[in-house]
Amino acid sequence: MLNSFYRKMLFIYIAITLVSILAISSTISYTMKQKTYDRSEKLLLEKVEQVEELTADYFNNETPIKDFRKQIQALEKSSNVRVAVMKTPRANPERGMTIGEQPVRQVWLEKVLSGNPVTTRGIFAQNSSVKMLIVGRPVKQDNRVVGAIFLYTPLVNIQGTIQEINRAIYSAALVIALLAVAGLYFASRHFVKPIQRMSRTAEALATGDFGDRVPVRGKDEIASLAGSLNRMAGKLQKVEESRKQFLSEISHELRTPLTTIRASLQGIVDGVVEPQDAKEYIDVSLQETLRLSRLVEDLLELSSFEEKKVKLHLEEVDVPELAGLVVTQLTMKAKAKGIELHAASDGAYMTLADRDRLRQVLINLLDNAINHIPEGSHAGIHIRVLRQERWIEVWDKGPGIPAEKLPHLFDRFYKADESRNRNGAGLGLTICKHIVDAHGGSIQVESGPQAGTIFKIFLPKGIEA
Repeated sequence: MLNSFYRKMLFIYIAITLVSILAISSTISYTMKQKTYDRSEKLLLEKVEQVEELTADYFNNETPIKDFRKQIQALEKSSNVRVAVMKTPRANPERGMTIGEQPVRQVWLEKVLSGNPVTTRGIFAQNSSVKMLIVGRPVKQDNRVVGAIFLYTPLVNIQGTIQEINRAIYSAALVIALLAVAGLYFASRHFVKPIQRMSRTAEALATGDFGDRVPVRGKDEIASLAGSLNRMAGKLQKVEESRKQFLSEISHELRTPLTTIRASLQGIVDGVVEPQDAKEYIDVSLQETLRLSRLVEDLLELSSFEEKKVKLHLEEVDVPELAGLVVTQLTMKAKAKGIELHAASDGAYMTLADRDRLRQVLINLLDNAINHIPEGSHAGIHIRVLRQERWIEVWDKGPGIPAEKLPHLFDRFYKADESRNRNGAGLGLTICKHIVDAHGGSIQVESGPQAGTIFKIFLPKGIEA
């Protein structure tokens, strides 16, 4: 029955509402009941005062007993109240002992004759079975109790009034409960509907459908949850697209060298390749094998960065000195292509970094520049110092990179110039960016047609010299 969140929430809301309405109705009913009894008692007490005046005249011999009885009977008829008047044996025995019925409990009479008031509920007369609201008061003359007055009225009249009040209260409570249940039904559907929508979206995500989104309405917690689910779906969609693209790209990168290696070895095995040419085919296969090995190493390194498994060994690094070592290391390769390398610094620059990783970034960037610029060009590393700011620039005076290709330079397997980069897999710049990001820095690129290219590396604030 309660096998869904909507039904559970609706059941809880309805139960709380009904219990609350019942508690409020019962409290109001009890309060009105007490007020009705109090009001009836107050009315009896008002009548007691009238009877006391009449009784005083009667006990003082100012009113004949016949007239006194008529006055009592008129009061009883006009107010639906019964009256009983008794006097003590010491008070004027010639005026009659009792008017009205004797109380069934002698203790009431004794209490009143002793000077104490009585207010109670019960059967008043011996020959009656009707419960009454009873009020008894002493009659005094010269500070002496000379008699007792009892006024009583049927409780059934009071209870009838109370029942009418209760019917009105519980009828109103029933109407309110029905309206509340109806309101809760539609309100709960309104609140649960987006949750059900999110549930369907989550199920779609579980099955691999990342295109579904949840409408976000308002700024409450449910809207925040819907927004979080949409952001998660968007990230999963990007991850899935990246995964598919990665598989496509890695398949492409692996297919060419594997095809070359297989064709070369197959030709040698089948005897198609002449013995004097076999060494050349073996050399080609070896080069392709080495390229595959570098590709696998790059992929493993990239995966380590993406999974946050790389630990940096931070130490104080003299950046200008490191830049000079990198330029020296690549000078021979540059000279072989007729390219002149430069290392320059505007001032001292000490920072906390992983020396080997930072060296890897500089070598990769400068090596890319050497591979892509024509003979006779210039390239190098420049340490910029401007007031409190310091950054590293790896520059070249080559033909530049087209503007539409700049946003994709750090993507995996992206090659800005396929014709000049047949050996690389397009992972070098991606790894460089991950290394700089791991240091808490950033890397930017500026380039233009025939204006060369500059890679700018900003690291966290360096160490003061």
